[in-house]
Amino acid sequence: MTPRIARQHLAGRLGAVGAALGMVAGTIQASVGSRIPGWTGSKASPVALGLLTLLLSAVALAAAVMLRSIEPVPPRPRALAAVGLLVPGALCFSTVGRLWYLPGALMLSALAWLLAAGSTHELAAVIRSSWMRGLVSLLGAFEILMAVSAGPTLTVAVGIIGGAALIAAPWVRRRARLGMLIVGTLPFAALTWWSLVGPLLAVVALAIGLTTAGHGGRPSIRRGGPQGALVGPLPVDPR
Repeated sequence: MTPRIARQHLAGRLGAVGAALGMVAGTIQASVGSRIPGWTGSKASPVALGLLTLLLSAVALAAAVMLRSIEPVPPRPRALAAVGLLVPGALCFSTVGRLWYLPGALMLSALAWLLAAGSTHELAAVIRSSWMRGLVSLLGAFEILMAVSAGPTLTVAVGIIGGAALIAAPWVRRRARLGMLIVGTLPFAALTWWSLVGPLLAVVALAIGLTTAGHGGRPSIRRGGPQGALVGPLPVDPR
C-alpha cells in the first residue's frame, strides 16, 4: 500500500468514526436535547437541529466511504469528499453544542489527512473550474447556519430545506437548477424579510447561481469541417 492510499484510508476511517458519533449526537439532541442544555447548546429547536445533525453526519459518512477505494480517489471526487467532511464538521458545532466536539474534531482531522493524500495542485484545478458553483453551495451552508439560530421552528425548517436545495442547485441538471435556486432563496428571505442578511443572501445567491447556468454541461471541443468548426461534446473514454 502506497503512502497516499494509506493516508486516504486513514481519512476514511476517521471520517466514518466521526460520522457515526455525529449520528449519536444528533439522536441525543433530537430526543433529550432539551433536558441537557449544557451539553447540547440550549437550542430553541432541538428536534430540528438533531435531525439536521443526523442528515449532515450521513453526508460525512458518504464522503468517508468514498475514501475506502483501493485506488487513489480522482481530484474531483476527492474535492467532493473534502466538502462532505468540511461542511458537517464545521457546521454542526452550532447544532449540538459540546456533543460535537469529538465528532467535529475527527471529521476535520479526516479532512486534513485527505488533503495530505494527494496533490494540492489537483484540487486547485478543480476549485478554479468550479469556484462559482462552490460559492453558491457555500451560501447554502451559510443559510443553514443562519436558520439553526433563527429560533422559530418554521424558519429553521425552511432555512434547512432551502439551504440544502441551494447547496445542491449548482450541481444538478440545468432544467432543475432554477427551481432549486428559487426554493433555496425566496422562502427563507420572505420569512426573514425584516433582516438585511436574509434577503441579501437571496439576491447574491440568485445572481451567482443564474450565471452558472451555462457552466453545468460537459466541456466542448471543436471538430473540423468544411466551413471551419462545429462544437460538440468531448468524447467519452470507454475505459
